[in-house]
Amino acid sequence: MKTFAVYNLGCRVNAAETNLFAQSLIKKKYLPSSHNPDIIFINTCSVTKKANTESLGLIRRLQKKYPKAKIIISGCASLKNLKLSKKIQILNNLQKETYLKNLDSTYSHQIKDKFSHTDRYLLKIQSGCTAFCTYCTVPQKRPYLWSLPIENAISTVNKAIADGYKEVIITGVNLNQYVPGFSNLIDALLTKTKIPLISFGSIPINCINQNFINLVSRFPNRVSNFFHIPIQSGSDKILKLMGRNYTKKIILEKFSSLKNLKSNLSFGTDIIVGFPKETDIDFQETYNLCQKIGFSKIHVFKYSPRPNTKARELFLKSTKISKEIIKERSQKLQDLISQTTLPSHQKLEKKN
Repeated sequence: MKTFAVYNLGCRVNAAETNLFAQSLIKKKYLPSSHNPDIIFINTCSVTKKANTESLGLIRRLQKKYPKAKIIISGCASLKNLKLSKKIQILNNLQKETYLKNLDSTYSHQIKDKFSHTDRYLLKIQSGCTAFCTYCTVPQKRPYLWSLPIENAISTVNKAIADGYKEVIITGVNLNQYVPGFSNLIDALLTKTKIPLISFGSIPINCINQNFINLVSRFPNRVSNFFHIPIQSGSDKILKLMGRNYTKKIILEKFSSLKNLKSNLSFGTDIIVGFPKETDIDFQETYNLCQKIGFSKIHVFKYSPRPNTKARELFLKSTKISKEIIKERSQKLQDLISQTTLPSHQKLEKKN
């Protein structure tokens, strides 16, 4: 019997795609196994320079460890500095998603990913981004837009329920660009399926509209009590330089609306520190905003200049922020949550 192994780096969109790729191999009668696999699939990431380096390191290690395996590489990493053997096949993101399209976001427990053993299902509903935030390379890597039709999402979730899944995690590259409407999808899944719990990889701040808030209020036991909402900064100046289409005032209004729904909601976020032209005052605004909202989890990213982005041009022209200052700012944000209890789903992941 032929075997395969999959490796995933980066976001939950990548993880959902990796699961679908695993399912496609199972349909071809391959079995998952990390012992001398015949096929290896690697979904790479380049959201930061570190992520790109880790992706290349993994590819090199697997080429060396499994010289006889066919290795399929996809994702967002730049491979220009990588020596590739004849056993390597490259699938760019468009080729990968075209290949996976007929699966319609459906996979089974057979793939044995890190979520399936806790009956949690990753539902990719959207791909692509044309927002062009100034620090981000995703629009270069995934410029084409795709949205899973709501009726297909309902069908996929019902199949997942039949397979024993008890939670669906909604994910997408940029959920603001989900064409049928983010809250419309959540409404349909809550009213037209019996999935016990819906949670989210992350939710863009502009997806938090009144329709979504009403759904959280109507279905308090079926919508997760934890929302990861990336804000990136609490300074209007820096948000504008980043190309984010919201302000500190909007952030506070959205979180205030959610907090008024129920007392047991908790929040996570992403913050970039050391963005070009970020002053002590700008950082303090970010710190104060995070403190006011009371995040239970903050992913702190030290700004990493990415190729062919406007922020990189700004970085090259600006006075550099020292590594010591960036480290100090990162630590201050991390200290904000050091005494905070983890949300329940993270406790489950940690325990398992």
